[in-house]
Amino acid sequence: GGALFGEQAAFHFEQQLYKDPVIFSEQTSYQKIILTKQQGDTRLYLDGQLQFSASDEHRYHEILVHPPMAAAARHARVLVLGGGDGLAVRELLKYEDLGNVDLVDLDLKMTEIARTKHLLTELNEGSLDHPKVKVVNEDAFRFLENADGFYDVIIIDLPDPNNESLNKLYTQEFYSLARNHLHPDGAM
Repeated sequence: GGALFGEQAAFHFEQQLYKDPVIFSEQTSYQKIILTKQQGDTRLYLDGQLQFSASDEHRYHEILVHPPMAAAARHARVLVLGGGDGLAVRELLKYEDLGNVDLVDLDLKMTEIARTKHLLTELNEGSLDHPKVKVVNEDAFRFLENADGFYDVIIIDLPDPNNESLNKLYTQEFYSLARNHLHPDGAM
């Protein structure tokens, strides 16, 4: 029975965990990605935790991006740690003087979904495929350990620390590494 109906039963059980209908579900090497949609409101869940709701995500992403952009002296080189959904990058692309953006997100599948799933590309306005944007699928901590040079703006858009691998991204060492790559008149 499990071999014949296991996948259907798992989908039915998963559907019961979310308020809105599940329209996409994938387990990656790093996390469970769920997209739901109900009456025009798309929601992204990572490992069961709500990451955004299309109805109000702009509040989070505008506050995340625009204050450091306003505080920085220039916008030639910007780093986004996390943010694989492309929504923070969408906000960055509103700046005419924006140079290059490096987006570092661990999960290749998350950035692929953000580039290919219509519901996400509609929200992020195709930001991850913009010529100014370079997507690097690597651990943010490791990226900072090996990165060269300085960034004018660093945006940190990470999920809540709910496991050991994420916990290291909320340490003094991690933020010291980030600071060490921030231009003296930059903002994070």
